[in-house]
Amino acid sequence: MEDSTWHDLYRNLEPPPLGRTIVGFNVNIDRIIPVTERLLNSLPSFQGEMAVFPSRLYRSMQTCTADELFVRDTRQYRQFIHHFSGSSAIGGQAGIAAVQLASAGVPEVICIAPSIGVTTQAMLREAGVTIPNTTLVPAKLPDIVHLVFEYSPGLVPLAEGAVPRNNRFIVSPHHDPSTVILNKEILREFRNAASTCDRAFLSGYQYLTSDKEFRNAADQLVLAKKENPSLRIHVEWVTVADTEITGYFLRYILPHADSLGLNERELGFVHRSQNPAVPRNHGHTPLSASELAQQAIDICRSTGLVRLHLHTFGYYIVICKDPLHPEKTRDALLFASRSAAQAAGGTGPGFVSEGHRALEDTAGAFGRELSPGIFRAGEYHIIVIPSLITRGIAKTAGMGDRISSLAFAADPF
Repeated sequence: MEDSTWHDLYRNLEPPPLGRTIVGFNVNIDRIIPVTERLLNSLPSFQGEMAVFPSRLYRSMQTCTADELFVRDTRQYRQFIHHFSGSSAIGGQAGIAAVQLASAGVPEVICIAPSIGVTTQAMLREAGVTIPNTTLVPAKLPDIVHLVFEYSPGLVPLAEGAVPRNNRFIVSPHHDPSTVILNKEILREFRNAASTCDRAFLSGYQYLTSDKEFRNAADQLVLAKKENPSLRIHVEWVTVADTEITGYFLRYILPHADSLGLNERELGFVHRSQNPAVPRNHGHTPLSASELAQQAIDICRSTGLVRLHLHTFGYYIVICKDPLHPEKTRDALLFASRSAAQAAGGTGPGFVSEGHRALEDTAGAFGRELSPGIFRAGEYHIIVIPSLITRGIAKTAGMGDRISSLAFAADPF
């Protein structure tokens, strides 16, 4: 399809209606650290859990894939972060999504975040985000800081098949389960918010570690939906290679969710968790758009999800089961992509070859489009759009959360 078609779709897009939205549960401060040759050459030797940091960072840069190192030893983590300085921004999937939704025109964004710190509260309020009943949040709770190492391709040799793109490597402390499992008072606030909102964008489940914790978190979702059966719940996943944690997430959380958001690497982990007999792709050549779409359909079919959002470089995919208005789902994706490009700064937003190939590949696997970017596979619709890529940006952290949360809030599925 010609670029002009997509330029017209983006340009003529009317902002979709947006309603009051809940976000939860993980909020922190991101310390943004640009990776330079000097930084790489001056890294000291690290001990304990941090010993893998240089090799994990290098691997992320070789493959240009986002990755995250979770650190359980809080003492080691506190020592580690003193090695690096940088600029500060709202972080955590809930924090990033809250700011994005508020700036995009959501009439009220209600942030439920038990671990929120003093500075984080102030930054969210300044962005127009509601934090209910602040007396429930300890006044002097310290802010949690994550380190986000932002890099551009070319600082290290790329792995064969890697797609060169700006990306990031995150180092974060492992949060306490109380980040996600709400106490009685905050659970009451969550239920109150659910009674007046039809959308909830939830995250942080990677910090749960046991069967009991996941069951408790799932019970909270049941209570929220009991308050409002119309509530649509989206859960955002992260890069978790632990098959047991992923299994708990699939078993307990997804049955109560309507929508799931992830990137292509996370999609692979979830798909392999459900299909352990499927051979793992050990190379670095990315899967095609049609292969990713098929994996997404497999996940939807096996879990009962009615919506899955995939964000990757150059294009976005949404799988929807029997949507009433697939064009509106596509327009929600376009709106999220356009908003993210406008907010990213840089110069010359446009399309890259990966977006063109995604559309051609999807058509080759699933047949002609029903409408621009809309394909059908049985009871599922596959919506694929080429994303607007802005040149010259340095910050990539949270881009997937921005796209995923806004596309979800704007989608009338």
